[in-house]
Amino acid sequence: MEENKCKSANKKKFDIFLEVAKGLNNTFSVTPIITGSLGLCRLIGDFKEATDIDIWVPKDLIGVKWPGVVIFMKSLGFELKDKREHEFFRDGEIVAFGSGADLVEQIKIDPDALNISEVDGIKFKEFTVQQYLDIYKLMTRDDYRQEKRRKDDQQKVKLIEEYIKNKK
Repeated sequence: MEENKCKSANKKKFDIFLEVAKGLNNTFSVTPIITGSLGLCRLIGDFKEATDIDIWVPKDLIGVKWPGVVIFMKSLGFELKDKREHEFFRDGEIVAFGSGADLVEQIKIDPDALNISEVDGIKFKEFTVQQYLDIYKLMTRDDYRQEKRRKDDQQKVKLIEEYIKNKK
């Protein structure tokens, strides 16, 4: 894919992320974590078009407060696409929620210690490049995830390692 198309597509996805993050800030007093390829692209540049918008939130939002999240997302024009995967759909774009609690425990990342970014008054958290490397290395060992994304995760590990090597 051409770099300009990638930047344009990821910009649209990031704008949607900001829309959802603003609502999470205001409605739930939550500072979400941008994750996945979209979050990684913010750090190392647009290496690909993100397929979806991955957002990590506190565990209770995808637990006891989930019905409120569904109502909130519907107010933004999203429809629940996959209840098990916590995915919503609007105009060809997918927003997926996760808590990352197990992942964070396994790689010892404290969500409260993550960098907080702010764009137009909207607050969200981001991983560092090293944390992304640790996350994707762990995901390459996850059986459920590897059925679908083994090659993609391995490519991301190599890409991040190259990025770190070139930054030294």
